[in-house]
Amino acid sequence: MTLIFVVFLLCTVLQSAWWLGYFSHLAFTPDNKIPPAGTTNEKVSVIVCAHNQLHNLQILLPKLLKQDYPVYEIIIVNDRSTDGTKPWLEKQSYPRSKIRTLDITTVTKGQNPKKHALVRGVEAANYQLLLLTDADCYPKSNNWIRLMVQQYKPGINIVLGYSGYTPRPGLLNKLIRYETLVTAIQYLSRALAKKPYMGVGRNLSYKKAFFQHTGGLKGLMHLTGGDDDLFVNRNANGENTAVCLEKDSVVMSYPKLSWDAYFKQKIRHLSVGKYYKKADLLILGIFSVTHIIFWSSLVSLLVTQTMVGWVVAGFIIRQLSLSWVVEQSSRKLGEHIGICYVPLLDFLYSLFYLLTGLSALVTKKVDWH
Repeated sequence: MTLIFVVFLLCTVLQSAWWLGYFSHLAFTPDNKIPPAGTTNEKVSVIVCAHNQLHNLQILLPKLLKQDYPVYEIIIVNDRSTDGTKPWLEKQSYPRSKIRTLDITTVTKGQNPKKHALVRGVEAANYQLLLLTDADCYPKSNNWIRLMVQQYKPGINIVLGYSGYTPRPGLLNKLIRYETLVTAIQYLSRALAKKPYMGVGRNLSYKKAFFQHTGGLKGLMHLTGGDDDLFVNRNANGENTAVCLEKDSVVMSYPKLSWDAYFKQKIRHLSVGKYYKKADLLILGIFSVTHIIFWSSLVSLLVTQTMVGWVVAGFIIRQLSLSWVVEQSSRKLGEHIGICYVPLLDFLYSLFYLLTGLSALVTKKVDWH
């Protein structure tokens, strides 16, 4: 067990250093040091891709129409829906100058339907500032558009936002919200450190000309997933990327209600991770591996009652580092996950990540729907 103890100590040190250093910029950024929003009245195109999302569109569209912003359009890319989305949209009395529907009936062979829909939406956009969200999401406030696009200053081409999940009773919901928060802490912290590596399409903005100039999703169209994080990973840098940390800029989404559905969702997300830049893949890989080994070695040492005092001390050190970063970051993002749940959720997260990660490596086909 001596070797396992050494491995445990190494993972404890690396994990604590990771949380207090590499992924702590969001937590360490004082509220009065958060980059202030600028001012802009540039016209905005909000793009929503939807496949059989009638119920969610009925909730989302009224919220989008109430946004406090002078000029914007909403483009609904209706991707081969069979649930009555098209006739429902045609019957609505919404101002046609604000809502435009793009109906897709076929998808080019070899292209992922979601990416095909997004590219078509970008092509149809009348305005240069693009703001993306999903049909099963909704902005928390009427200031979402304004706060996101106000982050555009000279040289900025990408704006990263935060998207959480609505609270519901049960352990699954807590795990989903914890995993989402931890992921956000990581990519927002790196963006604040001028080293962005991903974003989420539920709350993401970029300029149309930048998307087209960089080739958009060229070379990625065949992949399921990655229309958001792979585009950011490929094209974002410390000079052209900004983050929006205003609580009123948060977009909420409806979480999966079953473990099986959540498992499939995470496989889809993780399946594109191997296409990240090698440096980002290495750093995230080391972080994930040490996270999993930390918990597995901890359990092994406690079960065999090996050097229990040192093991408990290592656990406390790592847990304090993690809990502090999670608490400070969640407060900035308006998220509310009880700190007392963090140890359990972090253990389940490591186990879930191991299972989904292995499944993502062997899964050959996943759907975006």
